[in-house]
Amino acid sequence: MFRVLHADARKLLFHGGLRECLLTVTGYLLGFFLLMKLAAHFMGAELYAYDIHSCYSSFAVFLVTACTLMTTISDFSDGCIRNKLISGAGRSAVFLSAEISGVIQALVLSAVACAESLLLALPLPDGAVPLTAGEIADLWIVNTLASMAIAVFTTMLIMVLGGRKSAFVTGIVFAVGMKIVSMEITDKLYPAQGVCSLSGTKLALYSFYDRFVPYAYLGMRPHHELWVYLAGSCGMILLSVAVGSLIFNRKEIQ
Repeated sequence: MFRVLHADARKLLFHGGLRECLLTVTGYLLGFFLLMKLAAHFMGAELYAYDIHSCYSSFAVFLVTACTLMTTISDFSDGCIRNKLISGAGRSAVFLSAEISGVIQALVLSAVACAESLLLALPLPDGAVPLTAGEIADLWIVNTLASMAIAVFTTMLIMVLGGRKSAFVTGIVFAVGMKIVSMEITDKLYPAQGVCSLSGTKLALYSFYDRFVPYAYLGMRPHHELWVYLAGSCGMILLSVAVGSLIFNRKEIQ
């Protein structure tokens, strides 16, 4: 297991897909900062620190999904998965190593985004509702937990689909769909004007999604206890690992 994980981690850290996504994080944050500062200058408005801290979470679903797809699918396309199995590595070890690699890349992406956001937000005012150091920490902890859960789920999706090219399309379509669902649920639960009009089963389902599905965590300021986000993320990780391992152990590898 550790031999396989060491090889996967080393390959991941030197993978072109991860480098491209890290450059995307930097380019997106810096571009957002410059464009918003320019717009604020001409409109007589102000760019606030929270705008920068929330910037990563607004596109993290797509970034983490894309990065996981690129790095994991390549293991199938270059024959790496098959070679591991031929060399004697167990299927469970191969699957768990891939999942841990997904967690590692999510941690790297979140860490880089956090560091760059903190630097960009330093000269900016706090705004009407300033973030304390604890709230900033909570925001990035939630971002990281959600990113890890999404990376594990996406890795599971690729592993059970056998690394086919259709897995890339499926992963992206699923991420877009979940983003749309999350926006719809957020809009219904926390309307910009008035109060929530949901009730009964629909309210219960929407509230469950908002509390325990990591796709809902990204794009909103944390508004639940930290244990809720931890439970939702760990639940999605454990479910993805359990289901994915069961299917992968019985799947024929091309």
